[in-house]
Amino acid sequence: MNHAHYTLNEQLRITDREINRRLELLHFTKKNAAELLQVKPIIAESVDSIVDRFYANQISVDEIAHLIGDAETLSRLKNHMRRYILDLFDGNYGQDYVQSRLRIGLVHKRIGVTPKLYISSIRTLLHLLSETLRNHSDNHCPTCSQRMDSLEKIILFDLELVFDTYIHSLMDALEQGKRDLETYAESLEHIVAERTRELSLLARKDGLTNLYNQRSFHEELRREISRSQRSKEPLSLLYMDLDNFKVVNDTKGHLKGDEILVHTAQIILQVVREEDVAARYGGDEFAVILPHTSQENAVTVARRLIENAESGSDLSGVTFSIGVATREPGMIMDREALVSYADKAMYQAKKQKGHAVHIAKILE
Repeated sequence: MNHAHYTLNEQLRITDREINRRLELLHFTKKNAAELLQVKPIIAESVDSIVDRFYANQISVDEIAHLIGDAETLSRLKNHMRRYILDLFDGNYGQDYVQSRLRIGLVHKRIGVTPKLYISSIRTLLHLLSETLRNHSDNHCPTCSQRMDSLEKIILFDLELVFDTYIHSLMDALEQGKRDLETYAESLEHIVAERTRELSLLARKDGLTNLYNQRSFHEELRREISRSQRSKEPLSLLYMDLDNFKVVNDTKGHLKGDEILVHTAQIILQVVREEDVAARYGGDEFAVILPHTSQENAVTVARRLIENAESGSDLSGVTFSIGVATREPGMIMDREALVSYADKAMYQAKKQKGHAVHIAKILE
């Protein structure tokens, strides 16, 4: 609910009927209203004195004096209090009156006046008003007690309205707190989910090259073999070893070795498709899963890897030996077998000098 579009009366659902019901429960009648209106001139004549005495009492309380703060604020408060007191004796207690009382409660709540302070202040005001009326009446006259009774009833009516706004403000704060908490919880869930995803991804990736690690490679290969069986499409695997890597790593240092491994990963990523799975199998060995890829196309990918390695890449004399193994539709071959065929083909490629590709011969 957007409160900005509603009056306080509407927000708290205080209708004319509700106002009449509240006055009825306090046994506040038209006669009570008339009695208050009748003594309004007496109160008006003494209102400045009442207000001065009221605030003299208020600023003697440290908590209230702290809230008031300065002389300018005190002067404004005195003006508001004059209107408040005169309205008590106006004899008309409809929607406008209720709205002003609700506003008073809202303002006091916002500036930090606690219920105990507010009740204490109202008691002081009631005492001052009663004293003023008694000073202008015969204490034994029949109307004196009636006027006190009417005054107490309207003060209680005001208190109800003021504390309605206190409660309403607290409920609003609770609702806002609940919404904030829900928003925070949703945000936290998103952050946790994102961090979990990131950690999961990190656990699946090689820390140096950012390719998949060996464990993730086997998970993906198992999945792709199952998919190949269902789709009856070929599945190819490239198994690549870096020739002369150990020599370069030993002579030029591990930093240079790491640089070559990272550069090799970049070459692979430049060639493979989004659906392909590139992994650092371990040490200086790499593997690429090529879903629904024939042997011929797999060899083309291997050749492109070599072309990219030869075209200005600083691999310090390191070359690629690539084994190609293809699982054709209908073949009964698990992941261990496919890896084994590609690995053996890679070792055949290593027997050649420089960059080389060898195709596994699979007997089925």
